[in-house]
Amino acid sequence: MLIVFVSCSQRQKDTSDTFIVPVRKKPEIKTQPNEPPPPPPIQTYYLPLNFIIDTAGQVYFYQQQQYGWFCGTGIDWDTPPAFIDLKPKDLVQVPVTSIEDFIKLNIVKLDSNDRRIAIASLKDTINSVGLAKIFNVFKDTTNKIKWTFRKATQEEAIVLAYKEHNREYYSDNIKWDSSKIRFARNIKSDIKFTRPKVEDK
Repeated sequence: MLIVFVSCSQRQKDTSDTFIVPVRKKPEIKTQPNEPPPPPPIQTYYLPLNFIIDTAGQVYFYQQQQYGWFCGTGIDWDTPPAFIDLKPKDLVQVPVTSIEDFIKLNIVKLDSNDRRIAIASLKDTINSVGLAKIFNVFKDTTNKIKWTFRKATQEEAIVLAYKEHNREYYSDNIKWDSSKIRFARNIKSDIKFTRPKVEDK
């Protein structure tokens, strides 16, 4: 009887606050006969506004300048996310009690074209009251917010870990996995200049 009482008295997690990160599938592109194929689909990782949900369900926010021109660069759906030079100081923790007000003050007031947000989770399945509040605001169509829900990138996960442990962060000291992050080519190193030969007079 005591065992039953203890089991029933334990606080259960609210299932309405549990979320599963959807598996990203490459979109199928249908082409018409005698028409050139469209550019290959590209995964969107970062958007101008980004939330990260850590393993404990806490909410962090950062902004990221985005460049959307990828045509002819060789970037496709399977290309890893680019290195964005994210730093711990760029991440702002948003208290659970202030999430709705934070979104209304910093996102809803933006031009509707700029209300594009990526939500990243460190875990595939996450229990987070903060994330539930974010989704409640986003589901209100009057806010005209476009969003995507994905797994956090390697860079986001590492930078957040340094933030939460209050450690000095230097990206050059990190052993990055080339299959999980992409560094832009150094154009200067690719350009080789050969001095023209001039006949001595």
